[in-house]
Amino acid sequence: MTEHALKNTKFDAHVDAIEKHKALLEKLHLDSNAHLDEVNNSLEQLTLTLEEYLKVIGIL
Repeated sequence: MTEHALKNTKFDAHVDAIEKHKALLEKLHLDSNAHLDEVNNSLEQLTLTLEEYLKVIGIL
């Protein structure tokens, strides 16, 4: 995989994690019974994908 393709893959994974987290927050806003474990797992995924992307683009 080329460096450009790797950057795109990591960026796309992070954007996907952002979109999933946003949907989860919207669900939590509408239904306060959403499990906090789901929110925590989503935040962890968001953090991991951001870290991987930043490593690929050379910031970390």
